[in-house]
Amino acid sequence: MSQFPLFVGGAYTSQSPIADDEQLMNWYVEVMESPGAVTKATLYPTPGFSEFSSTPSSGGRAMFALNGRCFAIVNVTLYEITSDGTATVRGTVATDGSPATICGNGDAGEELFITSGGVGYVYDLPSNTLTSKLSSGSAMGGMLDGYFVSLNPATSQFRISDLNDGTTWDATQFAARSIAPDAWTSMVVTSYGQIWLFGSQTSEVWYNAGTAPFPMAPDPSGLIPYGCAARFSAKEAVNRVVWLATSVNGGFQVVEATGFTPNRISTHAVEYAISQYSDVSDALADVYESQGHLFYVLTFPTAQVTWVYDFTTRLWHERGSWDAPTSTWKALRTMFGCTAFNKRLVADRQGGSIYSQSITLTEDAGGDLIRRVRRSPAVFAEHQRVRFADIEVFLESGLGTASGQGVNPQVTLRSSNDGGKTWGNERSVSAGAQGDYRTRVRFRRLGISRDRVFEMSVTDPIPWRIVDAFMTVAVARTS
Repeated sequence: MSQFPLFVGGAYTSQSPIADDEQLMNWYVEVMESPGAVTKATLYPTPGFSEFSSTPSSGGRAMFALNGRCFAIVNVTLYEITSDGTATVRGTVATDGSPATICGNGDAGEELFITSGGVGYVYDLPSNTLTSKLSSGSAMGGMLDGYFVSLNPATSQFRISDLNDGTTWDATQFAARSIAPDAWTSMVVTSYGQIWLFGSQTSEVWYNAGTAPFPMAPDPSGLIPYGCAARFSAKEAVNRVVWLATSVNGGFQVVEATGFTPNRISTHAVEYAISQYSDVSDALADVYESQGHLFYVLTFPTAQVTWVYDFTTRLWHERGSWDAPTSTWKALRTMFGCTAFNKRLVADRQGGSIYSQSITLTEDAGGDLIRRVRRSPAVFAEHQRVRFADIEVFLESGLGTASGQGVNPQVTLRSSNDGGKTWGNERSVSAGAQGDYRTRVRFRRLGISRDRVFEMSVTDPIPWRIVDAFMTVAVARTS
């Protein structure tokens, strides 16, 4: 028995599946940092969800936390979420079906600036009052050095509030795009002092130059030859900005920029997948950090697909909800997260719940089981026939539940003999009841193939940790 090369790896489904048809769904790769580890990398389960708060509204659109307070916009209602999960109505906002944005100016102003349905609102934190301040043209908001910033894509302009005062917006305090002809369509105001303004083909970066009468100015080095293909795909990720990009030359890439230099982080496989979606303009992004990994979560609601990039390993994987009645994947329902009360909280795009997200949880939003899939690289020996005596999936066994679903967790395997185009019957073996730590997950008598691909899937609510895989094979006759 020898090691199964690259069984533990990221997602990569090429334009031709017989070239590479790897899938990684609801697992992520972690590289071992110790030279004494038994393997170079492992597959760890993506987080599950538990309801933290419930609202009578439906359709989460934004979340934000600052100085011990947490807020969520669900449909047209602004809620404050307390540490015990209580949701208190704090006002209503307009909606156009797009996400909302929330930012704050801290102790100096004690205000939140909210954009929703094209309207800009200010929420006064001490008095808990919400008022409309910009009646139109406020698609996205941010805060830079005490100034609230509002983007109006219709006029390709952004404007700023008075310093530490979101209730006052001088009509003369605005800037219009003039460096390039394509209109600004998206904006990210970073925590490190930059306003990223994205057009459809190019982008530019502004900063607080301290000039008068208007303090903001474009950085001379900040013209970038990539625009943004989806307004709400642009996010700050600690010390960089990442977005779904396009350019005058067309096509789609996911790029990151540290400084003013954009670098492609999507693979040809991811780019091919995105190019097949009927609509990418509605893509939504979220960024969070967990267990030393920084994740960029990119959801395509129309295509019902969620791609995730791990900045730590530089690998992609997918996340999704398995719809058992139709045997299809759906995009993640959870989005618009924030960190509050020592928890990662996320809103439900389709329902009214606010969920706690954690790797210790094993259920999907709504309480469904999380299905996890790893489709392996092809086992290929110069197109000769290969005989498969057995395959062993080396995982952390004996983690079954005390009762109910998962008391005898199962690992299911199926295989394809034509590079992943068609599939044979599924076979299942036990991963060990609770305490059966010596259980070996082995599949025997797997037949002969020239182009074999294996697909492993699990659904039981336990922490599925895949360490490695091994197999016994032999080259059969060359005919």
